[in-house]
Amino acid sequence: MVVDFVYRPIITPAKDLFVFRPGYVSHDSARLHIRYSDGGNLELRYKELVPKASLLYQNTGSDDTSIDFANNSPWESAGEFGPPTEDTDYTSTTALLNLQPATRYLVELHSRESTLHTQTVLLGSVEFKTSPLPHQPARLRFGTGSCIKPNFPYRPSWTHDIYGFASMLDHSDSLDLIMFMGDFIYADVPLYFGPETEDYRRLYRQVYAAQSSRRLLRKVPMLHVYDDHEIKNNWHNQDQPPMGSAMTAYNEYNGLPNPPPAVSGASYYNFTYGNIAFYAWDTRRYRTRWETPNTDSGEATTSDDEHTMLGQEQKQHFIQWLHDVNHTAAVKFVISSVPVTAGWSNFDSSQDTWRGYPTERAEILNLTQHIPNLFYLSGDRHEMAAVELPSGNIEFSTSPVSQFTFPFVGKFKKDIGGEHTIHYRRPGHVKYGILDVDTESDPDTPRITYSLYTTDIHHGKRPAWVYEAKGAHWR
Repeated sequence: MVVDFVYRPIITPAKDLFVFRPGYVSHDSARLHIRYSDGGNLELRYKELVPKASLLYQNTGSDDTSIDFANNSPWESAGEFGPPTEDTDYTSTTALLNLQPATRYLVELHSRESTLHTQTVLLGSVEFKTSPLPHQPARLRFGTGSCIKPNFPYRPSWTHDIYGFASMLDHSDSLDLIMFMGDFIYADVPLYFGPETEDYRRLYRQVYAAQSSRRLLRKVPMLHVYDDHEIKNNWHNQDQPPMGSAMTAYNEYNGLPNPPPAVSGASYYNFTYGNIAFYAWDTRRYRTRWETPNTDSGEATTSDDEHTMLGQEQKQHFIQWLHDVNHTAAVKFVISSVPVTAGWSNFDSSQDTWRGYPTERAEILNLTQHIPNLFYLSGDRHEMAAVELPSGNIEFSTSPVSQFTFPFVGKFKKDIGGEHTIHYRRPGHVKYGILDVDTESDPDTPRITYSLYTTDIHHGKRPAWVYEAKGAHWR
């Protein structure tokens, strides 16, 4: 059992893994992530999927209100391209362009084998729906969470699974996207295999090879930020080794399918879904050593502008984004791989979370307190907390999607330093959030609902806890 759990990435390195999944889907384009190692040119074919109800039954007097999609539109080809190479671990990210907004598409990936008679082989297919036009009122339902480890808790099986993804599948038909907030792999748990790029690639292949990963990620676009375990625990050494190897593997599997970076070569990014805006921080690459906060309040004992988690360039870009979306987006989400709340003080959290950077944290909260309907989303702590921060913004911190938790040890301080703890939950190897955002029903006052799911309660079929935030007038 121990040998299987620890050494599974070495025993079964998944060299023949095939991946075809949607990444970032905008109103007019879609990024598609591919891993294919068998050679031969590839071709993408796509078509619009029109609901049957709008075509077949609309004017016939039928009571059938089926929302199945009819294969009634012609196929289009996005062109032929060469296969991925060993240099990128046989991965590539390509894009479909000139798509229509708020439209469902079916995309097929074919290989073209040049023999005496050229043969075309269907490798896989995905479906997705493009987002509404920018600034248009929208309804968005998306999942959030972080931290996964295949086959935890351990079960004897030849094929390892990710139990949190299996639970998410129950809700996948209604999800527009999933925001995964770091620790997609654990490079150093339970054993650090080494600093080479292949040491990291093996772990990504193990995750993508899991049955639930394949099924979920074909159906729902997943966007990513990375955290420390994609490199090493509590990483704060910027670009020192093994950061280069770790980021090469991260970009091949998770980074490149994300929205375009805010700055060339960076991993932080922003995007919109109708009039709902997102900003995803990179909280690892630019951070310096932490400050020493006051142990009771989480505030800095002395002000020190040299301690930063975001770095100056990213921070200034984020501040400009706040200015741009303040009255152009009805709802705003800021994605942080580590919690903004100062409530976690157990073990290393006083250094590794935003609690360890109180000066910069106060600077940011001082800005976001003036931004209507701005929420923080985070993971990392293998626990769940909904907290009203001193700025009045609410944070939903949710993890693990599928990892260990701390049943007997922990130190979450409620209502600390001007915060108000709305809800806190420690138990659960599987915990994730689903957010429903509605800016259509009342364009001036949006509705934001957070639902916590855990397999400990209702087997993850129904929410364990629901919170409806009060939307504010934003124009």
